[in-house]
Amino acid sequence: MKTPEQYFIDDVRLPDVADAGRELTGAETAFLDKYLGLERDKVLAQARRLDPRGDDVVASVAQQGAQQAEAEHSDEQMRNMAEVRLVSFSLMGREYALPITVIQEVIRFVKPTKLPAAPASIAGIINLRGRVTPLVSLRTLLGIPGEQEDRFIVVCRHRGLQIGLMIGAVSTMYKAAGDDLEWNVEGNVGVHTHLLMGLYKSGEKLISILSIDNLVQVVLQGGRTHA
Repeated sequence: MKTPEQYFIDDVRLPDVADAGRELTGAETAFLDKYLGLERDKVLAQARRLDPRGDDVVASVAQQGAQQAEAEHSDEQMRNMAEVRLVSFSLMGREYALPITVIQEVIRFVKPTKLPAAPASIAGIINLRGRVTPLVSLRTLLGIPGEQEDRFIVVCRHRGLQIGLMIGAVSTMYKAAGDDLEWNVEGNVGVHTHLLMGLYKSGEKLISILSIDNLVQVVLQGGRTHA
């Protein structure tokens, strides 16, 4: 079986590498206003620009997939697909996944710049190739008890905001037939259903599929979730 890294293409032009004059998106402006306010320039000056290369980039999404991620993906669209390609990762022994179309790359963990007003689920920000990128602690957001070293960051671009999801390890990739996915998960997973859009059963394993729509919404709203 191929590893997730073998499904990615490394020699792609990653976004905004040379786009020094890029204007902030509405989502980026909303995030900065909410968490930084008058401290914006001071905090941003502390976030050194990162341009991961070589071994620091564990995997990169092909350019076509990266373009589709922001332009086309929505949870509703995914529910109607005949086949969904998922990238899964481990959190305290539990397996979660996202559709490959929303993942830009996976990089090695970088210590973020802390935000004084941010909730515990937002570990801080990094400046990734000129984009302010909030780092989200999925363990905290999902209420998973215990401690685990976050060794990687899954970078996602969606609705004008780039976010990094802190994880322990990338697990595998699945090609899931639409008929094998369960979308009405409220009665099966209990709390934090707002952050999950579906379930996929692979053999004896049950993989929870995260909603990128709602993850971005939670970041912009200040880390609030719905039980």
